[in-house]
Amino acid sequence: MTAGPGAPAGGAARPHRAALAVLAGACALFALLQLGVATLLPQVQQAYGVSGSDASWVVSGHLLVGCVATPVVSRLGDLHGRRVVLLAVLAVVAVTSVVSALTGSFAVLLVARLVQGVAAGLFPLCVGLLREGFPGLSLSGPSGVLSAAFGTGGGVGAVVAGLFGGGLPALRTLFAAAALLAVVLLVAGALLLPETPRRPATRIDVPGLLLLGIVSSALLLALTRYGREGAGSVTGAVLLVTAAAGGVLLLRVERRSPEPVLDMRLMSRRPLLCLNVVSLLTGLVMFEIGVFAPALVTAPRETGYGLGGSGAVLTLVMLPMQIGALSGGLLSGRLRESGRASARTVLAASAVLFASGPVVFSFLPASAPGLALGTALNGLATGLLGGAMAELLVQSSPSGSTAVTVGLNGVLRNLGGAFGVQVGSMMLMVAGDAGGHPSALAYRAVFIGTAVLAVVGVGAAFLFPRSPAPLPRPDVPVPPGHSSRPIRPTT
Repeated sequence: MTAGPGAPAGGAARPHRAALAVLAGACALFALLQLGVATLLPQVQQAYGVSGSDASWVVSGHLLVGCVATPVVSRLGDLHGRRVVLLAVLAVVAVTSVVSALTGSFAVLLVARLVQGVAAGLFPLCVGLLREGFPGLSLSGPSGVLSAAFGTGGGVGAVVAGLFGGGLPALRTLFAAAALLAVVLLVAGALLLPETPRRPATRIDVPGLLLLGIVSSALLLALTRYGREGAGSVTGAVLLVTAAAGGVLLLRVERRSPEPVLDMRLMSRRPLLCLNVVSLLTGLVMFEIGVFAPALVTAPRETGYGLGGSGAVLTLVMLPMQIGALSGGLLSGRLRESGRASARTVLAASAVLFASGPVVFSFLPASAPGLALGTALNGLATGLLGGAMAELLVQSSPSGSTAVTVGLNGVLRNLGGAFGVQVGSMMLMVAGDAGGHPSALAYRAVFIGTAVLAVVGVGAAFLFPRSPAPLPRPDVPVPPGHSSRPIRPTT
């Protein structure tokens, strides 16, 4: 950490490090509520006696709300300052975590999880606080710490399952830990975090957010109906038509909005387009492995793919993902800070590792070591990606639009995760079963399809330009349909 002008190096570093610890804790909490809960879907199904498709809504519904909440939280951070908004999000998380820990009703749990989706705004708030709250601070090392913290939080679910077994005890312990962490961060954040500039002119694109929520919900609900009723589902067809009509209307509304939640002109530029495609597809891989690897551990051996394992086996399989993410995040920061690897190189390496995980799951024999290798690759990829993605988004964003681009990137990661979980669950229900459980063929089809999509993400990572051309300056005539906002070159 670098000291501010005229301040002693050690004295300046301490506040930076303390604030960074709070931001890292917020990222860990964010991951705990996403990946950590995702690893406990078998426990949700067992504790509440619901189907796998219904249980998956605890994750996909949470991610879906996060898609809408992320740009709202980012805009509120612009309006009222990121510190105040981050503290408000932590307060919501604390309350909903307490409700989730105490309830014995699946419906109440689901509602609490939906409200908890506001936690998706924590990561863009943390990145914004790093950039604007400490303007003299290099982002390479701190962003790696945030990425490592994300991996640490994501692995807590597996540890909890190993210690407390299945059912409600594991779930209640996880949510109690989330509530305690949220309260600690709330107090520490109020004392240690700096305030960031406010932008009173910022607007929230309410029509765009509502349409985004309708389109995403209709698509996910359509997948659920098709999974239950088959290809001839009338309800599924109506929902698909609704999603298509909403998508067309969404594009029209966003083109006319002065501050759109989906800025099509910004998204179409090659650097951000590549980063957004990578986030969409790696989010899909990240959450599919986080959800389906624990399901494979607990599935009976008779299915030909399951291990019939206990909580200890689940910890053995999922802990490498946590270790990999922690190592990857710290390694990513050091490589970029030392200049040994650019953020673009780290991005490409992480995309390759993301594609490797589902390949391992598809072709290695079902065993604890094979599953552990797949989760370790997924964790390492997650850790490497987080810091590099944050740095590239900041470097590639036009002046004044960092919050928008980071928030939109988070929206796409959540959308990828939500659709990955829901499509995978639908395929497992439709492709065949073995004694009431998905068959080996069904799981293999899910992972092969995931690997193919991950390869597309690899291509997008390698297409990220080495040095994007800057946008035209405001005083230079701009062709119709192009933005005039400046952009800093990406190294």
